Amino acid sequence: MDAQGFPLFAGMAGDDLRGGRPLPSNRVIRWSNFFKFPEVTGDPANKGKRLDTLLAAPLFKLPFIPDPGVKSLAARNLLRGKTFGLPSGETVAEFMGIKHPLTDEHLADIRTIGLTETPLWFYILREAETNTNGERLTGVGGRIVAEVFLGILEGDPMSFLSQSADFRPTLPSTVKGDFTMADLLRFARVGPAPS
Repeated sequence: MDAQGFPLFAGMAGDDLRGGRPLPSNRVIRWSNFFKFPEVTGDPANKGKRLDTLLAAPLFKLPFIPDPGVKSLAARNLLRGKTFGLPSGETVAEFMGIKHPLTDEHLADIRTIGLTETPLWFYILREAETNTNGERLTGVGGRIVAEVFLGILEGDPMSFLSQSADFRPTLPSTVKGDFTMADLLRFARVGPAPS
């Protein structure tokens, strides 16, 4: 399926998210819907859903998989993990020295279907669900994401980390010493102005 067939890129001519031209005025991002700005009252309107181990019904029948094929995202993840020899979540947690790894009690549903080791993708989601009520990645999942970003920055000779490892933002912030995404967006003049 090409990008034209994906709903995000479909729509009336000029009223979509394809690039190469100025963004239509009705498609401008209101950053205060996504990030907390102290000067905007209330919570951001578009909070992401909590991380959990449940899959939405459409993910059991992916439309772009040709027949015959494995159409369930969960089954595809299991096959991919097996094909590439990914270690279990427990193995990765032990290797990383995670202080509070998930226990059999946290993984009772996995154990009842006969698995003694948890697929890495499921372990990461269950970890977030258990440790932070689904608010963010933690433990194995958080460290994998952080290490990927650090690896990219360390591998790029032009990154701020390679150029100046002790870099700290010096731009103005709402709270001195606490530079947030809201501060960055405000500095870029795309967020609400402080009151």
